[in-house]
Amino acid sequence: MVNADPGLPPDIIEAFARGLYFVASVDDIEPREADLLRNLLRETESPLTLDDLASKDYGPGDIAIALETSFLRRVFIRAAVAMVKADGRFTDGERRALGQIADAFGMNNAEFGDLEQEAARVQL
Repeated sequence: MVNADPGLPPDIIEAFARGLYFVASVDDIEPREADLLRNLLRETESPLTLDDLASKDYGPGDIAIALETSFLRRVFIRAAVAMVKADGRFTDGERRALGQIADAFGMNNAEFGDLEQEAARVQL
């Protein structure tokens, strides 16, 4: 059977994975965050591993360049907030990293706050 839905392009998957890794790694990656990242890579059939994600510096500017549309940027922010809150903690470092990404995306505080609240209700 041929899959008619190709899903997201590999470069977008890589941007999500590297961006999520960036946020999770600001204060050491918790086991739950690592599991979620591995699941993302496996479910998207990405050839990347956590070691690959750790081997390349990737920051807010890189994420903003890779995720050009407001739709992808909003999905990323929701995913990142849900991931870092999945371990029951949302650290100051994680919040700052997400704020840097939101700034790189050109989001205002109200828009970021709305996305953060939406994502906080997601159970991963």
